Amino acid sequence: MKKYFVIGFVLVMVFVSACSSGENNDKPTNKANTGDVRETTASVNELPSFLDAKSDDMKNLYTAVANSQDLLESIPCYCGCGEFGHTSNYDCFINQNKDDGSLVWDDHATKCQACLDIAAESVVEWNKGKSIKDIRKMIDEKYQEADYPEPTPTPEI
Repeated sequence: MKKYFVIGFVLVMVFVSACSSGENNDKPTNKANTGDVRETTASVNELPSFLDAKSDDMKNLYTAVANSQDLLESIPCYCGCGEFGHTSNYDCFINQNKDDGSLVWDDHATKCQACLDIAAESVVEWNKGKSIKDIRKMIDEKYQEADYPEPTPTPEI
């Protein structure tokens, strides 16, 4: 059953719409110089309001990313966001983990299919038991062969 869920999750994520809709401004938000919305919540257990109108699949992926920091800080992003200061795929979803446990979320990934796909593929493979090094190799090989921008300057493993 878990295998079918994982396969279904990946297939759904490939087709997730990254279109943005209205925001709820009840929570602290700000816009980065990139135009991305950043919002702080008390913990990983509280999603930002910019996800309110998004699909459950996108919300689930943001939650998975927040719980996979060690993995996704080792995986580059190939959407070109390195020029905006991102150093890994993790940065497309989370701008900052604060010492008090709060998070500054970033809506960049809600508008970028490459970010979503890289995170979803990485988390699925991690849950299957692949090592971070093997996942990194898989992502690098897949995206270096295609016509994607330079990857984020993610350190080698």
